[in-house]
Amino acid sequence: MLLLVCAISLFMVFIYFEKYNIKYSYKINQDQGLSEQSTNLIQNLSDAVKFEVYTNKDTAIAKKIHSFFQPFKRINNSKIQIKFTDPVTNPDKIRANAITMQGEILLTYVDANKIGKINITELSESAVINAILRLQNNSDDWLVIAEGYGMASITDETASGLSGLLIHLKKIGLNVARMPLNPSLVLPDNVKIIILPMPTAILDAEIAAWLEQQSEQGISIWWLNDTGTASQVNLELIFDIMFADKTILADDKFSAIISKFPAHVITEKFNQPIYIAQALEIITENAQVLMQAQNNNTIAVAKQLEHSRVIITGDADFITNQYLNTAANKSMVVRMLDWLFYNDARINIPLQVNKNTQLFLTQIQLVIISILFLLLIPVFFIVIAIRQHRARHG
Repeated sequence: MLLLVCAISLFMVFIYFEKYNIKYSYKINQDQGLSEQSTNLIQNLSDAVKFEVYTNKDTAIAKKIHSFFQPFKRINNSKIQIKFTDPVTNPDKIRANAITMQGEILLTYVDANKIGKINITELSESAVINAILRLQNNSDDWLVIAEGYGMASITDETASGLSGLLIHLKKIGLNVARMPLNPSLVLPDNVKIIILPMPTAILDAEIAAWLEQQSEQGISIWWLNDTGTASQVNLELIFDIMFADKTILADDKFSAIISKFPAHVITEKFNQPIYIAQALEIITENAQVLMQAQNNNTIAVAKQLEHSRVIITGDADFITNQYLNTAANKSMVVRMLDWLFYNDARINIPLQVNKNTQLFLTQIQLVIISILFLLLIPVFFIVIAIRQHRARHG
């Protein structure tokens, strides 16, 4: 009777999981190996690199990170070094390397005479491989973030500021400077990107003409517009686009998670969601769409010009302190900047989330297991009991 009660109870549990679409999963193989592109890069490393992980070596995070790097070491153990540094006992190194989170990784050359360091805050193959590429291709190219005309500032630490963006860009090895927006400026040849973060005052025809001139001279531009800003007719004219009203993003909401992207080099194999908190619709026929609302309204575009590249977004909030660390906003920002920098050697790899590492119980499997517990196991024990009874009473 006890066995029957247990079997019925287990059966009801399985029915509950199936009704509410709950799945059991079991990890069977966490080492999926690296992509062919990553393997080639690691095999052909000319200089040894060191990943210094800022966490105590005995923590669960350390064990996870150690396991993560094993495929890299198996490919080229002599050129890959892993070191764990306890942040509690090394406060000076924490400050010097701008470490802000447990498990953050600092990538450098093993040879201390070689210049360059990259912070890695995402434990993924794509983040590690592109950090190595950035370290190897260390350049003196700069991006400048415009100031004035009510634009968001990289010195502003409030929710609407861009201080977090500045820190992140410097940590991944980019050269960043502030630039008062002035048409009399003559920019150095190593300035490759101008960012216009949400100007709230109107940029006049002179400023627009100066920006067009910079674009023709090979400087890429990222213009971030947003709801509640002034209409920038002069910029719309030179970039051949027009902003419409605030658009519904999904399910009658003006804010939403976006996880599907049109085909473009920037969004190639990008399988992570980003969060957009209100956006303006962009109307254009001469640009490639980067992001769309659920109703197919365009909210971000990219344009390949003769001498430079342009990105225009109908939302600026996703790079602010309030939302930069939300979802995969930070990863999307880096992809956009790599494209504007003409960093076409970037390797895009989908984020692996237990891919092929789980076994799921389907509806048929649940039924089979339920029958097993409800019928076969009790019958098995009943047969054993009958045999034992006959053996004793012969």
